[in-house]
Parts: sequence; C-alpha cells; structure tokens
Amino acid sequence: MTDISEDDIRMRAYALWDADGRPEGSHDLHWLLALRELTEEANAAAKEIPHTPVKTSNISVVKKEAPVEPVPRKRSKSA
Repeated sequence: MTDISEDDIRMRAYALWDADGRPEGSHDLHWLLALRELTEEANAAAKEIPHTPVKTSNISVVKKEAPVEPVPRKRSKSA
C-alpha cells in the first residue's frame, strides 16, 4: 500500500465536507471517509501495476580467479 499523508487526508476530508454543505460537527465522519477513499484508490492503483517476477540465474557473474599480477612496464631508452 502506498503511504497516505495526513495532508492528503486533510485535503480530501475538506473537499468532502465542502461538497456536503459544510455541516458542523461532522469532521470525524469526513476524515474517515477521506481515509477510506484514499486507501481504496491506493489499493486499486497497486493492483494495476503488473508485478513481473525477477529473473534469476544459477550462473555466477563474479569469477573467483586468482588476482592478476601487474606486468612491469618497460622503460624507454634514453638517448
């Protein structure tokens, strides 16, 4: 589920309260309605995202070989 912030709930609750004619004493009802709507929307959005399984392989990408010693550089001839 996606995180729903308190500000998101507050804005939705205000919109519901405003659309309902701004009745006094119904802030708890509008808060809970807003929370339920946002939760349902988040759950619906999560179901729409296709969950593709991660492909795994038995082949190791990391080779466990002995470290390669650096080749000494040849010095250039001085004239």
